[in-house]
Amino acid sequence: MKGTLILILLVFSFHSVMAVSPRIKGMIRDKSTGNPIEFADVIVLKKGETAAVSSTLSGTDGSFRITDINDGEYSLLVRLIGYDVYTRETIALRPSQPVLDLGIIELQPLEVGLSEVVVEGTKRQIIYKLDKKIIDASNNLMGSGGTAVDILENTPSIRVDVNGDVTFRGSSGFKVYIDGKPSFYSGTQALQQIPAGQIENVEIITTPSARYDTDGEVGMINIVTKKHKRQGINGMANMYGSTALSNGVDFLISQQLNKLQWHFAGHWNQPIRESHFNQQKTTIVDDVTTTSISHGPRKGKNYHYGLRGGIDYSFSPKTSVNAELQVVYDKFTRDGNLDYTETRKDATGESAPHNFNSRDEFDLHSTVNIGKAGFSHKFNDDGHALSGSFMLGYEGNPMEYFQSDLFDKNDQRQQGHRAWEDEIRWTVRGNVDYKYPYSKTGYLESGYQYHSYLEDGDYSMQFWNPEKKEFYWREDIYNTFYFQRGIHSVYLIGSDSYKAFDAQVGVRGEHTHQVLRSSIEGANRKVNRFEVFPSVHIGYTLPHEQKLTFAYSYRTNRPELFYMEPYITYRDYYTAEIGNPDIRPEYIHSFELNYKKNFGEQLLQSSLFYRSRKDKIERLRVPYQAGVTLDSMANVGNDHALGLELNGQLTINKWWNLNVNGNIYYYKIVNDIQSGGKKETSTNYDITLNNMFRVFKNTRIQLDGNFVGPSVTTQGRSDAFWFVNLAIRQQLFSPNLQSTLSFRDIFNSARYRSDITTADLQSITRIRPDYPVITLSISYTFNNFKRGSQNSRDNRDLFEGTNH
Repeated sequence: MKGTLILILLVFSFHSVMAVSPRIKGMIRDKSTGNPIEFADVIVLKKGETAAVSSTLSGTDGSFRITDINDGEYSLLVRLIGYDVYTRETIALRPSQPVLDLGIIELQPLEVGLSEVVVEGTKRQIIYKLDKKIIDASNNLMGSGGTAVDILENTPSIRVDVNGDVTFRGSSGFKVYIDGKPSFYSGTQALQQIPAGQIENVEIITTPSARYDTDGEVGMINIVTKKHKRQGINGMANMYGSTALSNGVDFLISQQLNKLQWHFAGHWNQPIRESHFNQQKTTIVDDVTTTSISHGPRKGKNYHYGLRGGIDYSFSPKTSVNAELQVVYDKFTRDGNLDYTETRKDATGESAPHNFNSRDEFDLHSTVNIGKAGFSHKFNDDGHALSGSFMLGYEGNPMEYFQSDLFDKNDQRQQGHRAWEDEIRWTVRGNVDYKYPYSKTGYLESGYQYHSYLEDGDYSMQFWNPEKKEFYWREDIYNTFYFQRGIHSVYLIGSDSYKAFDAQVGVRGEHTHQVLRSSIEGANRKVNRFEVFPSVHIGYTLPHEQKLTFAYSYRTNRPELFYMEPYITYRDYYTAEIGNPDIRPEYIHSFELNYKKNFGEQLLQSSLFYRSRKDKIERLRVPYQAGVTLDSMANVGNDHALGLELNGQLTINKWWNLNVNGNIYYYKIVNDIQSGGKKETSTNYDITLNNMFRVFKNTRIQLDGNFVGPSVTTQGRSDAFWFVNLAIRQQLFSPNLQSTLSFRDIFNSARYRSDITTADLQSITRIRPDYPVITLSISYTFNNFKRGSQNSRDNRDLFEGTNH
């Protein structure tokens, strides 16, 4: 612990200096529209030389400021993918002119949007703002037809685990937004719905302001999709296939007709993962010790099919409305064919081994219908605005089906389960937001938001009767359930700037009404609760291209319905699950201190973070019956995380860029319940090296090295593993056509191992992928649609079966 703290504090040790005024300033605008341009690279070079003296990025209003430049003559270069490079051969800094105002610099949009693939300069992979990190989707080749999950894979502190689930700073508690609006889906499922080729960038907000929902202990991820505002029809299409037999196609078409803009998009995505599964499990129930060893293949296959279309209509430059309809079919399947060897030991002795073959099948599918509408009105050009949106989602007849059978060596069924969960789901969201600028630098924001989720269904189950050799219904297990959660929210935010300081302070009030009803006696629950959640963001600009920011937010994690369902389900014959209707929300205090330093075109960024969580929710495993374990969710206690993230973006030479991401954090969990768990501490760390090589004018190579460190829970640990990825992108015939060939885990080194140990249970799980995954993708754009990205398959292609 002491060593970790010393390392973290050393990174943030630097001399205090006073802020200074900019030496050079100006504004970047689009020449065709006059709109401000954000994230343009502004580079100052010594006249006659090619090495950068200083650089910065334009802000949301297009402005830029450069400090700490000595008197002399320089050249200026401004660049951004999709625009022609702007150069100014001579700018002179004199002692008599302390600030050089370059005024408005206009960038000319490229006539052919895909010319960006041959522009020598590229955007930064990660851009750091006051309250968020922005991941450029076009800078990750490891993808070839992936989803938003793949874009995030090389981001500091983000892990894509063996099931393809995303965790950030060790937690899956994050909210997903799309274009600033909450997604219909949650967590990893929301990220898997969005093809990477339709994403402009991904914003990671670790300490969200009071403007956003408070759910999500580690913050939120906002997916910014591609939008094209130029006249005419534009579009793109992507397709991919892999050696894992994963495959997919997606497309996006849009047209701008003066005041009307329409878009139509679709995706067909079938990711597949296969792994070899091995588990040794020992349980002690009623003085009987049962040991089972299982091994065999597991296969998971997901289906994501969807269409969406919408319009945007501008009544005037200041008033517009929009609407969109979306239909999505989702299906998640899992198959297992495992050989079991079981022995039992009691006071009379040990039994002979019994050999079985377990065949299990899981199928969860639903059809989702989503309608959206919104409006936006600007009272003036100074930021005074009113906006609102509404979303209604209906899932018709979602069905969850499970079966598990045990066969003897003669292929005769000895035991078996069948289970059905049939339900309907409704989701409603609405919001109205108002922004008022009270000065040139300050503004107030306020708004009202509503979110409602309803689920109504039943659960039934059959068991195999070995004597009659038929399935029979278990009436004692049959259950009906109803769940509805409604949240009314109001917020107020004030923001302002003074010289080198930026500040934002907000407060959010939320009232939660929740009803859970079940036919199981004593399982009904009702909640009415009002809570207040503050947030603070402060920024301080230092000389020598440095920036220091501090952020705090108070957040919560409300338990999902499947955490609370009070009836038993089975993952396989030896693994049962049950919900906990009395589980409580988690409450989290999050603090973050960020430091950023530019060295010409090089960048160093570090984040010191601390998170304290009350009533941590965790999956616990206990013996249930001889050889069978029972998993449930519980508030296990409190945990604390203190960590440091480091990101370095280095230009080694004109053909090699290196991006280094690393994080190290000390984690402590204090167990408060009697389930065989205990207090655990660990030092966790992840390292990613991302190398980007420009071999020829139209050829790029990406080589990634990934090390995923160990982690702990109250009941056990997971081991570290590493893997290496390689991708090659080649322009074909014209800038409109590209192909990407990616090789995942090229050394077949990824291995997963977890241990759970309590007084009456030991479970050791090992999983390895059956093969490295090789993926080929092809992308085509037509007319002047601006390309974003083609990104990678994720770790879901590596492992299958970690929840068993």
